[in-house]
Amino acid sequence: MLSRRVLLLTLASLAAGRSGGARAATPLWVSGEVPPYLWRGAEGPQGYAFELFQRVTGQAGVKAELRFYPWARALRMLQAGQAEAALVITRTPQREGQYRWLFPVGNFRFALVTRAADKPVSSDISALKERRIGSMRASASQGMLAEAGVSHVVEGKDYAELLVLLRRGLVDAVIAPDSVMKNVGTAGASGDLHLTLLDQGRELYAAAGATMPDATVQRIRAAYQHLVDSGVVGQLKKRHPDAFYDD
Repeated sequence: MLSRRVLLLTLASLAAGRSGGARAATPLWVSGEVPPYLWRGAEGPQGYAFELFQRVTGQAGVKAELRFYPWARALRMLQAGQAEAALVITRTPQREGQYRWLFPVGNFRFALVTRAADKPVSSDISALKERRIGSMRASASQGMLAEAGVSHVVEGKDYAELLVLLRRGLVDAVIAPDSVMKNVGTAGASGDLHLTLLDQGRELYAAAGATMPDATVQRIRAAYQHLVDSGVVGQLKKRHPDAFYDD
């Protein structure tokens, strides 16, 4: 049998090992799936944002683990300090002071998706006040709709769900990034959907939450700038032209 002293030392060693493992845990980054910027493929994460994420964290010498969640949950995790960063988040004036913006991962224009059989909708959001508009939960588009006075907003956990609601006639239109809609089939292989571009462009960024150390933020930003200066970012952009509507 172990002596009392040996037993206590063993328990203390195990406890120290567990706490050390917690301290050594890989920092968590979160995101929803937003093709063509980031999505889950057969072999894991894919897209411009993911390739850039790998290059930047490698250049900075920081560890990071990426996990996918429904976007609203990912945002809550970032805000609650359960994740250090979000890889793909829309940068808006309302969010400007809430996060530390690390590096850009794409840009897009908002669009309204409607059924091709319906009458065309206005590209002026304020003209849609009486319509039922689908918007992804926690999306930046909800702020736009509120500012325009649109009160009939139906939330969905992702864009695929919103398109189901649209095709069933439960919403009159869905507001979403045009590039994402084209990649989840809205241009409609069957020709049943129509895109109306809005004069509302946005940038997508990787952003740090409150738990990321300031020194890490600076290392990541410096690493991204090094990749820009060395031409790596330019090469990645050429491989992923769909991630930049105006380039």
